[in-house]
Amino acid sequence: MQEIRLLDLGLCSHIKSQTLYHAVASSLGPDDPNTIILCRPRRPYVCIGRHQELHHEVDADACRRLRLPILRREVGGGAVYLDRDQLFFQLVWQPREMPARITDAFEYFARGPVACYQALGISGAHFAPVNDLQVAGRKIGGLGAASIGKAFVFVGSIITAFDARAAASVLRIPDEKLRDKVAQTMESYVSSLNRELGHRPSVRTVRQELVGAFERTLGTTIVHGELRDSERVAYRRWVTQMRSPAWIDQVRMAPDHLKALRITGNVRLGHAIHKAVGGLLRVTVVVADGQITSALISGDFYAVGDALERVGQALLGPADLNQVSARVRTEWPDAAIPGVAPQDLIETVGLALAPVSQSTISVDNWLG
Repeated sequence: MQEIRLLDLGLCSHIKSQTLYHAVASSLGPDDPNTIILCRPRRPYVCIGRHQELHHEVDADACRRLRLPILRREVGGGAVYLDRDQLFFQLVWQPREMPARITDAFEYFARGPVACYQALGISGAHFAPVNDLQVAGRKIGGLGAASIGKAFVFVGSIITAFDARAAASVLRIPDEKLRDKVAQTMESYVSSLNRELGHRPSVRTVRQELVGAFERTLGTTIVHGELRDSERVAYRRWVTQMRSPAWIDQVRMAPDHLKALRITGNVRLGHAIHKAVGGLLRVTVVVADGQITSALISGDFYAVGDALERVGQALLGPADLNQVSARVRTEWPDAAIPGVAPQDLIETVGLALAPVSQSTISVDNWLG
């Protein structure tokens, strides 16, 4: 493997902390080096996953009141509260230089942050499939992956300290009593260097250990580099997109698909959610005269490439669950949605098609 380029941004704007790796990934050519980006946002913000519905996940009014920006990333996973107490690492990789299966890629790239935590004194740190870093049953980091352009992207963070109350304050939660319960659960379940060690290592120390850990686990040298002109152009384009309300709120059932609900009693809307190993699935379907005419799959799972689009198209057609099952299993992209099986989606669709659609609350969904 050739040398890896390091882009160390230090403290940067919240928009740059999410946007730059999208720009680098979308600009990747076949001869470009693999890149690791390190950064911390100057101000706190909220970021939702690629497949999440904004109005289901985030309390936008609370974010406005607290002056917290909301961004959407191309990487899947859950809504997260991000601040300068987290050192982000973002790997932009040539697909030919990584494991073919997404599940194997998670484990392969997780070796770096695991080794970093261990070098800092948390000897029990380990990778916990599908996408967590844990110690003694507590979460000390979440990991994510996506395909952007022709690149494979792997992201995560080293958590120096964690503010559970702030994280719970911006999530869409039905009432304040439950919000307190979510915050308490986060405080118990989500850990940090400060909690595990009793002190906060300096940012410089954490950065040095993380770079060294990636060098050891990836078996190559990491060298400081600069942005190319093409990446600067792509960055400006991505900034415009990231700030667009249409981008932030893009995962929702199109209004045109819902118009028929107001026209005829032969059309109805079904909605259900289901917790799979790999994350929460939400399914919304419009059924007209026995046909699923529109479907939306959302949630905090990870889907690589066009996997989700293919599965979503497979839902369209006769609303008979046996036929839905056959269509889904035929189109299911093996290993492209880690921790989610065809049966998970089929069960969720079955609930959505039931005479009384259901909704439940999953605290796990709010833990990132």
